[in-house]
This record gives sequence, structure tokens and C-alpha cells, in this order.
Amino acid sequence: MSSQRNRPGRGGPRGATNDLTEEKDLWQQILPHLSALSKAETRAAEVNKEIFENEVQKKEKENAGIKPSIEDIEALSTLYREQIRTADDQKARATDEDLLSKITLLMAMVKHNEDNVDAQPPARAGSSRNSAMEFDGPSDSPMPSPAENKQVRKIGPSRTSSQPPRSSTDTRQDTAPSEASERASKPKIVYAQGEEVAFKRKIPGRPDEQDWILGKVQRVIGEGKSRRYDVQDPYPDEGSINTMYKSSASQMVPIPAEGTLLEDYELGKRVLALYPDTTTFYRAEVKAMLEDGKVQLLFEDEAAGALKIVERRFVLDHKG
Repeated sequence: MSSQRNRPGRGGPRGATNDLTEEKDLWQQILPHLSALSKAETRAAEVNKEIFENEVQKKEKENAGIKPSIEDIEALSTLYREQIRTADDQKARATDEDLLSKITLLMAMVKHNEDNVDAQPPARAGSSRNSAMEFDGPSDSPMPSPAENKQVRKIGPSRTSSQPPRSSTDTRQDTAPSEASERASKPKIVYAQGEEVAFKRKIPGRPDEQDWILGKVQRVIGEGKSRRYDVQDPYPDEGSINTMYKSSASQMVPIPAEGTLLEDYELGKRVLALYPDTTTFYRAEVKAMLEDGKVQLLFEDEAAGALKIVERRFVLDHKG
């Protein structure tokens, strides 16, 4: 498990993806070469113009019976040498295998990402805060990166909306009571020492904000309603001193043990999931169940169509 705490940072108003970062890095490597080519082309045009003007002046002097001076001949010779040198340099740049390889790779990446965008549902209208992906409680979820291409087993009709599938004209009012009843019917979970959990903690340096992170129960304190837990952050932020947190059952979600047989989620299910390559959980929507026991998700505030693949046991039946 990576010790990286946060999702990739935002790059612009809707965030940058890993693929876009790679494109940018490639472009930054190519740009100096293109700039040099452009400057050389400009200088080559200037040299050609100077040669033409000097040749005209030389011809006029010869027609007037005036021999060109040594300085004039040397200046013209210098221009011709520069012209040849510039042409050789331009040819070398234009046939640079490393540069051509980078340009070819960049073009392929751009085409690949454009094809992915074309293949994905259109962006949601309005802000994510007012979208159908809205969840109870605050969110400071940053934005990550483009979709991963996987062969998936669809578990419902294809929809571009983030709403769960409906069989008819039922409304949200149907759902609310059933969700409340479901919560009421669930038994209170008692955690054991050594159990993996997602738990809510105050963000260091931002005491008014909280996030969900991966943890492990180290100690059970008390009984009944007064039961509390010491939960360890096994992958603390760099420089972090505090790795142990006090928590309660209401601030924790159990993570199934490896090898546990787990049911498939329905398409559109809202979940709390571990963001790839981090130890932080974010709200997400189930898009498909994969054949290899993983889940394809659209994380809240994710760029349109940028789906992520997460191991099933780290996709929790909790709204966050």
C-alpha cells in the first residue's frame, strides 16, 4: 500500500490527469527543440536576404568597374558559411531520432485521450456539488486523472446520468424511507483488535476538516455505548508525529478481509472507496463490476469519464 495520502492535485479548474501530466512533460521536452528550429528558420531567412542584397551590391560595383573590397568579399563569405552551417544544423534537428520518437509518442497519447473522451459520457452540467453525485456531509475531494481502459461486465443498462437505474417513474421519496429503514435495521458493529477499517479523522493542519483514511484497530476501550477504539494510521503523512487516533463505531467502516466473498454492487450505487495509489477514501459511484473482482468507479468531482479501478474489498457500502 502506498503511503501517499492525497489524490493527485488539481491542474486548472477541473484538475489534471496522469495522462495529461505525461503529455505536458513530453511537450516540455519537445518545446526547446521546436523553439530552436523556429529561431534557426528565422535566422536562415535573414541570412538569405543579406546574401541576396550583398550579391546585388557586388554586381552593381562590378558593372560600374569597381572591384569589391576584401571586407565585402569576407562578409559575403561569412554569410555563405553561416547559411551552410544553419542548413546542416536544421537537417540534424529534423532527423533527430529521439525528437521524432517523442513527437510520435505525444501524437499517439493525444489521439488516445481524445478517443477516450469521445467514448465516455458527456460532462455533468453544473457544479459537482449540485449534481446527482451529491452526498450528505462535506467534501474536499480533489480531482484526479483519466479513465483506465478495461473490459467490463455491465450490470445494468448504459446510462450517462449518475442516478441509479429506476424501473419506472419512482421518485427519491420512495428511496429515502427504505434507506432509513436499512440503516435502522443494521446491527451495531463491534470491531476487533487488528481489524482493517476506514475511519474518519481530522485533517492535520485543518482541524475543521475531516477525511476518511485507511487504519487498523489497535485497542478496544470500554463496553457498550461507551466503547471506543484506538486506531492506527499505518501510512502517516511524511513528518507526521501522531499515528494513533481515538475513534468510535460511528466514525468507522469495516474493510472485508482478503479472500472474503463479496456481492456485486448494482450500477449507480453510491459508495466510499479507496482512491488508487493513496490511503484515502472518497465518495464514488459504481459504474461496472469487473470480471477480476474489481470495481469500476467514478469518483466524486472526477473529470468527466475518468473512471478508476479499485479492488472490491476497498469499495465500501457507505456514503462517506
